[in-house]
Amino acid sequence: MRFPRKCKAAVIFTGLLSILLIFSIITTSASAAAPLKDVATTHWAYEDIQSLLEKNVLSGYSNGTFKPEQDVTRAQAAKIIALAAGIEPLNPKTASYPDVATGHWAFGYIEALKKEGVIHGKGNGLYAPDDKLTRGQMAKILTEGFDLVGHSTNFFADVTTKDWMFTYVLALRDNGITVGYPEDNTYRPNGIVTRAQMAAFANRAMEWKALQQPALPGKVIGFGDSNTSGSYLPKEFPEYPNHNWPALAGITNAGVSGNTTASALKRFTQDVLDQQPSTVVMMFGLNDALMRADTKQPQVSKEQFEKNISQLTTQMVAKGITVVLMTNLPVNERVYYQSQAAQTPGIEKLYASKGAFMRGKTATMILFAKSLNNKVLNSSIIMPTRCKKQEAQQTLILQTAD
Repeated sequence: MRFPRKCKAAVIFTGLLSILLIFSIITTSASAAAPLKDVATTHWAYEDIQSLLEKNVLSGYSNGTFKPEQDVTRAQAAKIIALAAGIEPLNPKTASYPDVATGHWAFGYIEALKKEGVIHGKGNGLYAPDDKLTRGQMAKILTEGFDLVGHSTNFFADVTTKDWMFTYVLALRDNGITVGYPEDNTYRPNGIVTRAQMAAFANRAMEWKALQQPALPGKVIGFGDSNTSGSYLPKEFPEYPNHNWPALAGITNAGVSGNTTASALKRFTQDVLDQQPSTVVMMFGLNDALMRADTKQPQVSKEQFEKNISQLTTQMVAKGITVVLMTNLPVNERVYYQSQAAQTPGIEKLYASKGAFMRGKTATMILFAKSLNNKVLNSSIIMPTRCKKQEAQQTLILQTAD
């Protein structure tokens, strides 16, 4: 997690896994890009715009403006995505689309994206370079351009499984590139993309790509839900959208927002076992314990949760992988469940009736670890000094017995 400026934090994992993180005072480097007349430092996309200007992915106008609210065309989007994703422009002798001739200014970028399978035209043989880009279309080209994958069931209210852009929008959300419109949990796929929005989406995708590390044999993998993926960071901590703990620790991030242990089992082989890691730090439970309003039961029962964790652990131990169980202390869980209670009146009583398990994964993970005769090796705290209490993340580390 990224912490506010002038905050410090330290994390220590002991035992077979030893990671020491010391975060010094976070400073902001001076921007090399010239100030824009119409993008103040308080603008919501200021940092994203400045970042892409410095990387020469976007440029302002000759009069010193950026026009952040101006609509983006499909031709402009092709250039931006190609530059952001590092896809070199092509110059074939013949054009793939009759409405994008070889002399068109975006010809090379459009041809390159077509060859990479990022774009496919409008379905009528045309590309329509001057048409405005919709948010649904943007989700597709970003997902294809950056090879994003979505796993969760954390859907937007206005994008269903029947919609053609569903998997693309889901991939953006799962990887922390969009939070949509939180006030009504919508994505608004038919909305037109502005230059400010394009800058934000492209820059977040570039930052996501920069954090990806191939899980080579012997590497450490963080396997969990949104507390590992950090998908909530752009919304909750917009100044630090990519400060998830695996990135800070320098390990591979295999977290997926909304995952329960049941859904994690479906991707376990591909995301963990096939990567041949030396150590896996596993953190699940909040979503398992989440009460369903329809059944009035947890998404995953305590008994099934323990079976799932046991199955995951057993398979890793059998392959010689060191397993570390990591969980939040109750302070984070109380905030999470309180938010759920606020969204669903009357559900708070259901949480209260479930006892220790419903206090969250801390209690359950501790009980489970003890049931395996595991030892609590260290109570480590990520506690930034001089920061608000709710901005502190605390962790308890449990390591499985050999």
